[in-house]
Amino acid sequence: MNRRHLRWIVPAATVVIASVVAVVLVTQVGGSAACAAGGSASYYTAGRNGMCNLGTPADGAYAAVGRAEYAGGKGCGTLLDVTGPNGTTRVQVVDLCPGCPTGKIDLGKGSFAKIGALSAGIIPVTYTTVRDPQVGPLRVKVKGGKGYSSLSVVVDNHGNPLSTVELQQGDSFVALRHGEDNTWTGPSGLNGPVTLRISDVYGHQALVSGLALGQSDFQQTTQPLYGGPSPSPSPSPSPAPSLSLSASAEPAVSLVPAELGTTAPPVKC
Repeated sequence: MNRRHLRWIVPAATVVIASVVAVVLVTQVGGSAACAAGGSASYYTAGRNGMCNLGTPADGAYAAVGRAEYAGGKGCGTLLDVTGPNGTTRVQVVDLCPGCPTGKIDLGKGSFAKIGALSAGIIPVTYTTVRDPQVGPLRVKVKGGKGYSSLSVVVDNHGNPLSTVELQQGDSFVALRHGEDNTWTGPSGLNGPVTLRISDVYGHQALVSGLALGQSDFQQTTQPLYGGPSPSPSPSPSPAPSLSLSASAEPAVSLVPAELGTTAPPVKC
């Protein structure tokens, strides 16, 4: 992973104050989220794609989170409302910060500047995830799948954490495997456009058809994951795939879901 951090010399008193900000995690039903009562943020410049392979917004509205909150890629694509000394900004999780403990995040420079002084280097923050944010129709990148090349899928604009991505084969669906790089992988030897069934942890589901194989860029669809027409009836869901990493290696997602259709204020656990 190519991540170029911008590190700054910070006064010792500032570091001490930031380091004592309490971080409390409260596990939610289903293990899909937890709450961060307080934490800290620094800023950095992400690589072209970030660990999540989603790319990085030009306005710097992105974030990298620690391993517990990254959760083997489950945190990818979710949106955070981050509140600092000077206000609140919304960012998309696109990257892993390997050295960040739970409650510590790295922000894109543009977003950091909206809520704190760049000269501070690190600031105290609170942050929550946004449930069902308005993100528009799904974007899907589909590589491989032909010949001996395994199918490789990346989904964007899903807003909420995804639970499964499945490939339609005849009258059934095959669950793809989710990797730490946020890529869903599946079988090879496919022909023509493919259909995917995409589901999130809150039960929203979209059936996306006509996806061309071997495209290097995201394909823009007209199908949102939620807030639009319900997908056509489809076969019973297939069993969820096992993560490529063990459960002990990557905990459940520990980002905070807000109430349906709203943005939650910073949570006080």
